Amino acid sequence: MDAFFRLTIFLLFSLATMQRTMAAPAPPAVPSVSAASSAAAAQWPGWDGIDRLFVFGASYTSTGFNWLNLQEQPSPEHPLGNHLRGTTSSNGPNFITYLTTTFNASKIQTYNFAYPGAQLDWDAANAPRKSKPMIRNDMKAQVNHGFEPSYTRKLHPPYATWSGGSSLFISFFGINDIQAYYDRYHPFSPAAATETTDRIMASYTTSLATLYRTGARNFLLVNTPPMDQMPFFTLNATRSGHGPDALTPAIRAARRAAVRETVELWNSRFPALVAAFKQQHPDATLFWYDAHALFSDMLSRPALTDQYTDTYGLQRITHLASSCE
Repeated sequence: MDAFFRLTIFLLFSLATMQRTMAAPAPPAVPSVSAASSAAAAQWPGWDGIDRLFVFGASYTSTGFNWLNLQEQPSPEHPLGNHLRGTTSSNGPNFITYLTTTFNASKIQTYNFAYPGAQLDWDAANAPRKSKPMIRNDMKAQVNHGFEPSYTRKLHPPYATWSGGSSLFISFFGINDIQAYYDRYHPFSPAAATETTDRIMASYTTSLATLYRTGARNFLLVNTPPMDQMPFFTLNATRSGHGPDALTPAIRAARRAAVRETVELWNSRFPALVAAFKQQHPDATLFWYDAHALFSDMLSRPALTDQYTDTYGLQRITHLASSCE
């Protein structure tokens, strides 16, 4: 199994220990959850006070939930609803599954709108002339066409009872957005990447504001892992199937440098986004999780099984898993 897919399990440890202090212990040398909130106004009840998760993202986050299937919504007996076994990118439980069923401190029901390959904003990340997908699955669609019509309290659907104070809204995007505009700009243009990133982050803020308007008050944003370490960028030439022999070492190094710079740019926007949103919505609590620091630490020191006791034999893997090729 690809190292990045197996590393998703480590996202859950700090998330599962978030308490009323709005901070969480982290493994050695790894920044954890940062929070922006007002102690007087925020509604964060502590991890043990959360009973609903609403999740938006892509393959690292998806559990195969079909929100259109109204007969198999999340319930105390089936907290993930009609999730499809084996449809996660890890070919097994991912961090959302563990947060819901293993490292939960209360009974949690999870509504997971994440979809493999999803971007935060398809229009902002892709070239204007690129053919649009038949199914829009970016965050805008997940919020505006999935969550809002069916799960907002204004409609009072019987399968979607929730309160803002006891719900956590999780979003994990960036990998597919960065891949899309890496493919869009050749040669790599820092100015174009900056302009695109800023437009996507503006869309991110809009989607968060939509969630807030429906009653959401507790948010967790996950930043982007070090994509330059992914086998796709260390080995593969293109998505069209050309193998590593199609790239010279110099070209491969240039690709990785461009992706590394774009990920750093993307992640640098999170503190300002969180601070600005918090200023506009003082009764909201926002966490942002530094997945980049955690993944980097694990990949740079593969013999961390002594410190991360639940790695289940994790080893450094440098090639794509056969199921991901």
